[in-house]
Amino acid sequence: MPRFSGAVTPVDPLAVSAVVPLRLPVQRASDAPFPRCSRARDVQAACEGLADDLVALGFDLPSVYLLNGERLRCRSARGYFQVVDGFPAGVGVIGRTIASGVPTLIEDIDEAPEFIAAIPGLRSEACVPVLSGGRPVGAVNVESRSPLDRALMRQVQQAADVISRRIFELGGIPAPSQAHRLGSIALAMTRAAGALEIEQLATASAVELSGIPTAAVIHLRRRGATVTAACGPLAETLRAWDAQELAVMAGWVSAGTSSHFPGGEDVPPEYAFLSAAGVRAMSVHPLVVAGRLSGLLVLAGEEPVGFSAEMVEVLEILAAQTAASLGVVTAMAELARRADLDGLTGLRNAASFAADLAAGHWPGRPALVLIDVDDFKAVNDGYGHLAGDRLLQSLAVELTAVLRDGDRLYRIGGDEFAAVVGTAGTDDLSALTGRLLQAARRVRTTVSVGTAALDAEHPDRTRIAADAALYGAKAAGRDQARHA
Repeated sequence: MPRFSGAVTPVDPLAVSAVVPLRLPVQRASDAPFPRCSRARDVQAACEGLADDLVALGFDLPSVYLLNGERLRCRSARGYFQVVDGFPAGVGVIGRTIASGVPTLIEDIDEAPEFIAAIPGLRSEACVPVLSGGRPVGAVNVESRSPLDRALMRQVQQAADVISRRIFELGGIPAPSQAHRLGSIALAMTRAAGALEIEQLATASAVELSGIPTAAVIHLRRRGATVTAACGPLAETLRAWDAQELAVMAGWVSAGTSSHFPGGEDVPPEYAFLSAAGVRAMSVHPLVVAGRLSGLLVLAGEEPVGFSAEMVEVLEILAAQTAASLGVVTAMAELARRADLDGLTGLRNAASFAADLAAGHWPGRPALVLIDVDDFKAVNDGYGHLAGDRLLQSLAVELTAVLRDGDRLYRIGGDEFAAVVGTAGTDDLSALTGRLLQAARRVRTTVSVGTAALDAEHPDRTRIAADAALYGAKAAGRDQARHA
């Protein structure tokens, strides 16, 4: 029999013209010579043995992949300088075979232009799913510089049947290691949309990793401690504890240590709220962000639990990852907030103004108000730029004070402000502009104001109209308002 050579390489799933789906009759495992796989005592040894058996049959480049979490991991390979690993389901010939559960044969890879080979000269690839309980859990794959026909494909099918049976006999694919599970959780946290999703993932993962049925994330703030996420039968019990009781638990880990008790009757009087709630086991882990204790990861159960050193270590790592992920989300939110703010006055900036004006989501009868400080250059020239900055800061405070809830004030230029306000009509808008003029006088300056009814569909026209009204106020002598 000729020998074959090639490399396991991803193939774009859209290259269907080069892939021939095969539906082969199931062969009895005893019909095929796969002695090394059949004698193996564990799943990893079975995969290694199968690769050796395929080499003995004349295949130079066989490999076996099994699902580990969401990705396919290479469990054995022979003849490869480089092995492609970590296939997501549906990616490449191997990933697509797992996703579909259908054996595939690429008889000529020249017909698959998206095929990316690790070595030159490849001609064919065959891939057959490995099944467990009727569900694809892996694949047997071979590649070659020579054509792989359907007769050779049957041998690959037989190999897949043998490893499927052996996995069943050995009790199934081993569960992912704790390290792998923690890695998957950490990856999921990096993809989370926000703090609440991270906290929900943390509580669900804590229950999964520990077997303790209830978990919660508690935030520690100046105004008190609060439960922000919880799952399990005691979730509502934890939510019902007051800030003082939650603070007691925070005290257990204030030094950065973990704290747990397995269950017992010797509950101190100060911790009576635990026994009153039926809590017989608890584990508390600090959430430390930027060196500060900002929260807790808490697990609770109604039955005693033996906390092994490994379990505590895993929960500590989970708590550390949760804290780190929450810290990143908080920092990103703060950066986004600052990007929308003017550094001098703390008001929304020109970019935020433009975005809000373009969005056009304003209730009621909104109006655009443009405000310009009169003779501001004279302040800078006569008293210095520091005095000018202080004037703008004071003016921002006074203008904000006379606006109503829902109104928005922006600094859009050196001495230019804008506001989008809700109005009840012309008289209401006039009263508002009067208050704005008075606010400026309180900081010993004057402003000119131009207003226009906001046309949400044509915000640029609104701004042009308000600008024209503003210049009209300046031309009329300043310290007054004009409406477009």
